[in-house]
Amino acid sequence: MTVPCTGVILAGGQNKRFDGQNKAFISIGGKRIIDRLLDVYSRLFDQIVLVTNDPAAYTDVDALIVTDHYSVRSSLNGLHAGLFAAAHDYAFFAACDSPFIKGELIQRLLDAVTPKVDIVIPSTSAGYEPMVAVYKKTCLPAMASQLERDLLKIQGLFRKVRVKTVEEADLRKVDPELISFFNVNTPGDLVLAEALYKQNG
Repeated sequence: MTVPCTGVILAGGQNKRFDGQNKAFISIGGKRIIDRLLDVYSRLFDQIVLVTNDPAAYTDVDALIVTDHYSVRSSLNGLHAGLFAAAHDYAFFAACDSPFIKGELIQRLLDAVTPKVDIVIPSTSAGYEPMVAVYKKTCLPAMASQLERDLLKIQGLFRKVRVKTVEEADLRKVDPELISFFNVNTPGDLVLAEALYKQNG
């Protein structure tokens, strides 16, 4: 690893499209998504943080469990809580419904970190991927300022801090299908995830 970094899992969603079922505990190929993430994280990070507003649900997860600092529900709130709790200056983030994140892609983002950068973010044809990115603690004041003013768009940060992108062509060298960015948002996605698991293992 290029820089010491904390791995953060964001588990704050309301799971509305899954009738309230916790997506972190959905199994793909007989293994829960949360456990798939932990397998990858444990090879890369010496600290793992999980952000959730339902800590009791995660008593069997080997991670530092933290909750949001602000009452508003937003991904930015989860990023702030995870970064605040991180023992290191840098934290890599992924959502708890991301079953196929590749350690090689995480490492590629970590390799792009430099002292003059506050965020390292993937950029693909679909746009920025702010939920699969590296953030530095220097982002905390700008995050807090936005949250206090109900400015909840993560991209609002990009005008206030130093951002470095890792382009799609570079990402595909370590993740040809960009499967790291696949999320299980709907029951249909779960069917697709099982098919992808059978293809890729």
